[in-house]
Amino acid sequence: MFFFPLTGKRKVLLRAFLSFPNGPLGNRFFYFCFSLSKKIILWVCFMGVAVKTTRAVDLQQESIAELQKALEEGGIAVESRPPAIALSGYIDSSYTYNFISAHSGKTAAQTAQIPTRMDSDGIAGGGWNLNQVYLVIEKPLSEINDWQSGFRADLMVGEDAASMGMPDNIVGLSTPNSNGLALNISSFLLAQAYAQFRVPVGNGLDLKMGKFMSPFAFEVMERPANVNFSYGLIFSNLIPEILVGAEAVYPFSNSLELTLGITDGGFNTARGGFPFFGEVNNEPFSSLFLGSLRYETPRKNALVTTSVLFGPDGADPPGFGLYPGFAGEGVFRESPYNRSAPFVLGDIYGSWIPQVSKDRLLVALELTGGFYNGGVALPTDPLSSRASANWYGASFWMKYQLTALLSIAFRQDWIEGSNNEILYQHVGRTDIWSSTLTFRIDLWENMMLRAEGRMDWGKDVVGAILAPLGLPSVPVSSGPAFFAAIEAAYAFW
Repeated sequence: MFFFPLTGKRKVLLRAFLSFPNGPLGNRFFYFCFSLSKKIILWVCFMGVAVKTTRAVDLQQESIAELQKALEEGGIAVESRPPAIALSGYIDSSYTYNFISAHSGKTAAQTAQIPTRMDSDGIAGGGWNLNQVYLVIEKPLSEINDWQSGFRADLMVGEDAASMGMPDNIVGLSTPNSNGLALNISSFLLAQAYAQFRVPVGNGLDLKMGKFMSPFAFEVMERPANVNFSYGLIFSNLIPEILVGAEAVYPFSNSLELTLGITDGGFNTARGGFPFFGEVNNEPFSSLFLGSLRYETPRKNALVTTSVLFGPDGADPPGFGLYPGFAGEGVFRESPYNRSAPFVLGDIYGSWIPQVSKDRLLVALELTGGFYNGGVALPTDPLSSRASANWYGASFWMKYQLTALLSIAFRQDWIEGSNNEILYQHVGRTDIWSSTLTFRIDLWENMMLRAEGRMDWGKDVVGAILAPLGLPSVPVSSGPAFFAAIEAAYAFW
């Protein structure tokens, strides 16, 4: 207890309260004590209810979180509110140097080329590049299995858009330099633009219609998302980056997903496959049929994707050459030698992050191949005998996270094209190899720096620009052809 001396004024007041309980001072003291006690009791009760309510809310939130976690582990997705329209993107720039002659004479023919590289990766000499300004606007579908719709549009601006975005018109230019040699940093490419909606059948059927990226290839169009800076040989030469049509995606489970689609009869173009220079455009039906199966382990540390593309009436692009005098046009250009005939492309890739590496090591492998059965002939003589073409490719990747800031990646590529080439600017059977080593530094949030060295070699890997490599009169080299790059990329969302 707290005591104080009863002297002076304090003693007088205390005697007044105690001696005269019925007097004015006693009444006031009694009323004061009663009011104070009532307030204290009410305050204590309020605090008790508040604490109990807060604790109940916390317990309720914890219970909801535990329930949501249990449902997700059981394969049932839970989302509290539908997603809104989102805007994201990145800027990717670089300095690259190809150790080949750059405009050593008065004519472009005296400049060397490496046609199996992506055009923006194969510019002779050195210089600064705006590779990509990439913008994504989308309303994604939520994980709720219900009737819902959305959309996505991807816009790319820069030298990569010049490499992959032309010719993108109804008739096709079909000239060997119609992509502008990737020197235009202001080129636009609408990489994706599709409407999507979900039908609540089974686990939910997602439908897309428009222009979308294909499920082929381990690498993607977005450079910062790839293991290496430069594009690999398979991505640049043998598979479609973009398809136009419709596709349906159905998840059998959280691990297994099936994609089926039907698209225009060509790669990377609007109205691809039209025309086949007076032949297939007269066909009542010219399309490609797509099938893809994707499996990802429950722990999300490994996946395998198998895809097939079948065109009963062929495809254009890719543009094929006619041996021995005419070079192939690659996967971004049409060819006057393509004819209506069965076309098949297959691709399988997988990646794995071993748990023993504690998420530091990534290993990936891709195999691809296809054939065009009797689909190549002279355009001036549709009754002449038709030739076939086939192609194969293999790639291997390994990436290791040395520290939280530094990683190292390696890629080994191999591609082969038969006579009647699919490979751009090549005539006759060709084997090309490539080795790439990349260092990545992550010092700032949302920003990445990479330094890369690359070496390509093989039959006629380097030659005079705009000339068919493989003809006796065209100077060529088997390499090695060296490449170096420094890249800076910043992502925003």
